[in-house]
Amino acid sequence: MIVLTLAFGLPAAADVRFSEPADEVRDVVDLIAERLELMQPVAAWKYANAVAVMDAAREEKVLDETLRQAQHLGIDPQAARELFVLQIGLARKIQQHYLDEWNAKGASGQSVRDLDSDLRPALDRIGVRMLQGISMSLPEFERTDFAARYGPLTARIRTAGVKDALTDGDARAVIDALGKLRRTSVDALARIQASGVLRIGTTGDYAPFSTDAGGSLSGADVESGIELAKSLGVQPRFVRTRWPTLMQDYRAGRFDVAMSGISVTPERVAEAAFSSSYHHGGKTPIVRCGTQASFDTLAEIDRPTVRLVVNPGGTNERFARERLTHAQLVVHPDNRNIFDEVLAGRADVMVTDDVEVELQTRRRPGLCRATAATFTVSDKAILLPRDERFVAAVNAWLAGQIDSGSIARRMTTALAGR
Repeated sequence: MIVLTLAFGLPAAADVRFSEPADEVRDVVDLIAERLELMQPVAAWKYANAVAVMDAAREEKVLDETLRQAQHLGIDPQAARELFVLQIGLARKIQQHYLDEWNAKGASGQSVRDLDSDLRPALDRIGVRMLQGISMSLPEFERTDFAARYGPLTARIRTAGVKDALTDGDARAVIDALGKLRRTSVDALARIQASGVLRIGTTGDYAPFSTDAGGSLSGADVESGIELAKSLGVQPRFVRTRWPTLMQDYRAGRFDVAMSGISVTPERVAEAAFSSSYHHGGKTPIVRCGTQASFDTLAEIDRPTVRLVVNPGGTNERFARERLTHAQLVVHPDNRNIFDEVLAGRADVMVTDDVEVELQTRRRPGLCRATAATFTVSDKAILLPRDERFVAAVNAWLAGQIDSGSIARRMTTALAGR
């Protein structure tokens, strides 16, 4: 039995970055190429020991193990089997290419690595890493434009067949097989532990929860995500999402959890599960200091002369469109610098979560909270798949974090900008 191991490096807490889907796909293709490149030393051993290329018992064992692992990882087993059958066929082709050449010349001319103690364990390790990588990249493989987007990666497969052992058609077949891989329903916690990775969706634009500064992620929810992964015995991998596409990304399976100061709303609850709440707050206005009295009620903000700025796709925009229908609504695309619109006088007010208002009034002298009240009451929680066992595990971890004061300490640190 091949044991699943953790195959990905843990990002250092001081330099946490988003993973890039294209890089993850390239990693899978690199592993396929790496596996094929081992066929030359495999052929050398078979040549030295006068063994035939085809080993039906070994091939069947590999395919059986592939199916077992694929099922744990939520990969459609039949599609995974077809990919590995294709790789086995290409492996045979490369081996036969070298054997034909050496039989014609009379010698392989290279040192021989042992098949059982060296090469096969190496191939098994690559197979495990490949399946783990596939499980991370399934949303990309499921793209309708996958073949067109990743077609250039055929060159990497092509070069794995040294001395033209593989054709362009062989390489295209690999990309086509990857594009047929699909997700299957599986126990979320078991899949995450089998993959060795917790994919954490975050926006990177909502301090103090998550901030992307020059590619480096920080914030209370970023730190919490790292700790949650550690509690599950896996490694964190941060996945970029956006407020307008948050639920679309959830449906596509791009992350296992989402942590970015996400508000619990009826629309989100209709599709997903949420953890217990770890933050309570509500919407409140932020304005230029000195203008607080002009914008401290909904009635004062909801006037045709008021320029109200919002970020797109989240609860701020929905609140504005539902409750502030008379104000001049300006949608600003970047939540990281949206408050400068108010500070510079290009907008009069923004209505957002009180925790964000607290942070921005600390960071931007000249901005003030217009009222101590909030216009709504809302909770922040971790967005989760509808999997009772996984939700229970996350809630158990979260309860310990709240009771120990860890969540509060992370928020205090993030608000202080440390």
